[in-house]
Amino acid sequence: MAGSCLLRSSNSGAISTPKFLENFKRVWLESRAPRAERRRETRLPRRIGLAVSGGADSMALAYLCRQWEKTHSRDDVAVTAFVVDHKARAESTREAATVTRWLTDLGIHTQILELSWSQSTQSQTPSQVSAFETHARRLRFQALGTACRDHRIQALLMGHHQDDNVETTLWRLCSGARGAGLAGIPEVNPIPECHGLFGVAESGSSVILQGVSSASRRIPMSTGGIFICRPLLSFPKARLLATCHDNHVPYVSDPTNFDPTLTPRNAIRSLLSSDRLPRALQTPSVLSLVEKSQDLVRDTTDLSNELLQKCKILDLNLATGTMTVQFPSSSAAAIPNLAPSITHQIQTTTLRRITDLIAPFPDNHFPLRSFEDFTSRVFQDSGATKIQAFTLGGVMFQPHPKPLDTSPSSTNNNHPHTPPLNPSPNTTNSTWFLSRQPFRKNCLPTLNLSIPIPTQTHPEKNTSTTEPQDNHLKLKQTTPWTLWDDRYWLRFSILQPGATHQNAHQNNNKNENENGNEKAALPLVLRPLLKSDIQLIRRNKNKPLDQFLKRLAKEAPGLSRFTLPVVVIPKGESGLEEDLPVGLPTMEQWVPGAQEVMRSRSIAGGCSVEWEWMYKMVDTEPLRLMGGLERDP
Repeated sequence: MAGSCLLRSSNSGAISTPKFLENFKRVWLESRAPRAERRRETRLPRRIGLAVSGGADSMALAYLCRQWEKTHSRDDVAVTAFVVDHKARAESTREAATVTRWLTDLGIHTQILELSWSQSTQSQTPSQVSAFETHARRLRFQALGTACRDHRIQALLMGHHQDDNVETTLWRLCSGARGAGLAGIPEVNPIPECHGLFGVAESGSSVILQGVSSASRRIPMSTGGIFICRPLLSFPKARLLATCHDNHVPYVSDPTNFDPTLTPRNAIRSLLSSDRLPRALQTPSVLSLVEKSQDLVRDTTDLSNELLQKCKILDLNLATGTMTVQFPSSSAAAIPNLAPSITHQIQTTTLRRITDLIAPFPDNHFPLRSFEDFTSRVFQDSGATKIQAFTLGGVMFQPHPKPLDTSPSSTNNNHPHTPPLNPSPNTTNSTWFLSRQPFRKNCLPTLNLSIPIPTQTHPEKNTSTTEPQDNHLKLKQTTPWTLWDDRYWLRFSILQPGATHQNAHQNNNKNENENGNEKAALPLVLRPLLKSDIQLIRRNKNKPLDQFLKRLAKEAPGLSRFTLPVVVIPKGESGLEEDLPVGLPTMEQWVPGAQEVMRSRSIAGGCSVEWEWMYKMVDTEPLRLMGGLERDP
C-alpha cells in the first residue's frame, strides 16, 4: 500500500539503484489500475522523461535513472531530461546551459525548453507579470507535456521527496484542508495545467466502451496522456543529498529556499529543521497523518464502490452525453455499522463520481462539499413524493418522466438506446435522466475551423512501387484533435473523392491565381445545436427528415438535444444566407438535405466532409459497477 511506504528510508545513506527501481516499480504499477487502460501494466515504461531544475533532488533522480538506463540497455530503456529555461532572469539561459552540461556529462540526452511569454507580457519582464508563479507554472508544465508527447514519453519523473510531502501537508493543514486534502503529494497523477492539449492531457489514444445491450453502439473514449511520477517521495531529502555527494553529482542550491521571510513554505521548512514545532506537527506525526488520510481515501472509495453496485444504469448514451440512473432508497444506501455522517460522506462521494461521467469539466472539478446538500434528492426515503429537477456539477438531473415498465416484453432490442430495464429491487422511483446542463445565453462553446481543400494528388511516400499508380487517389486535409465543451474530442477532414494528376494541377494553379498563392479552405463552425437549426431543418419535408427528428427525440430528448455538438457551414460561404447545419458528429448523423445543398452550391469544390470523435476520458469503474458496461475497456 502506498501509505505504508511513507516511513521507509529513514536513514541518511545514498539511495542505491536497486532500491530506487524497487520504489519506482511499486509507485508506477500500483497507480496503473484500469481507469481507462485495457489491462493492468506489469512493467515500467521504456521511455522516461525527467524534469530537471539542477537542484539536488532532480540531479539525484537523473543520476539514478542514468544508472538504470545503463544496466538495462538491452531493454530499450531511454531517458530524456528536460531543462526549462524560464527566461525570467537574465542569467536563466546560462543556468539552463550549465545544468544541461552536467546532465550531458552523466550521459543523459537533454533538451532545453525555452518558455515563450505572451505578447501582453513582452513589454515587461516576466518577474513583473501579475501572478508570475502561476503563469510560469502553467507554461512550464505545458512545455514539459508537449515535449514528452513529441518524444512519445508517457511518464515524466520529478524529484519530489519526503520533506516536500511533509511541508505540503503542513501548509494544507494551516489552510484548513481535511480528508483527501491531507493525503499528501500524489505519487502518480496526470500532468497538470495541460487541459485541452491532445496527446498530453488524458488523450492521444482511445478505447472502445461497449454497453450491456447487444444493440448498444460502441463508443470511442479518449485515453492516454502524460503522467507525473514521483519515485523518490518516500525518501528524505538527506538521502538525495547523500546520493549526489557519494557519486560526485553536481547540483545547485538556491539560497532563497531557506529564507523564512520570503514564503510560508520557507517558514514551515525553517520550523521543521529547527525542531521548534510541537511533536504533533513534527515529521513523524505528519507522515502518520498522511498515511491515515490515504487510508481514509481508499476506504471511502471502497465503500463508494459498494454503493455504486446498488445504483443501476438503465440507459447509457455517451454519444449524446446522457445517462439514466436508478438510485437506491436512502435505507438501501445506508452502510451498516457506520455513523450517519460517514454514510452521508460516502453518498456524497458517489454522487460526485456519477456526475463527473457526464459533466463538462475535468474530474473533481467541484469540491466535495458542493454535493453534500443533494444526496437526499437522489437517495430518497421510500415515502418521498416531491421530486424536482436540479442542476449539480454541470449536470442537469431530471426525474424520469414515467414509471419504468420492467416486464421482459417491454424491452425493444431493435433500438440501440432502449434501457436494459433491470432495476434494483432495493429502489424507489428515484430514477433520474442525466444530461449536460443547458448552456447559458451568449456562453456557447464555439470552435471556428478552416480546412484546406485538397488540390494536389500524388502517391504517398509509403506506397509500394510495385502497385499500379492510381490517378484517383483519395486525398484529405484534417484538422488537429480539439476538445469541445470539455466532453468531446473531435477532428474534421475534407476528402477529395478523386482527381487526375492533370486536373489537380490545373485546380491548384487556379487556387493560387484567385487566392494569392493561398490554398482554398472550407470554414466550419462547431457549436451546440440551436432551436433555429431545428426550424431550418424542418423546412425540408421528406422521409429522412422524419427519421432524423424521431431519432433526435429518442436519443436526446427535451433540452438535452441542445447540448449536442453540430458542425455548420457559416453564413456567407458560397452565398449561404444562414448557417447550414451539416451534421451531428457524435451521433454519426448527417442533417437531411445538407449534402445536397453542398453539392448544388459547389461548397468545398465537390469534396466531402468527414469527422472523427471520442468521448472524454472518464473513470470506467463507476460505469462497470452500475452495470452500464458489458466489460472493461
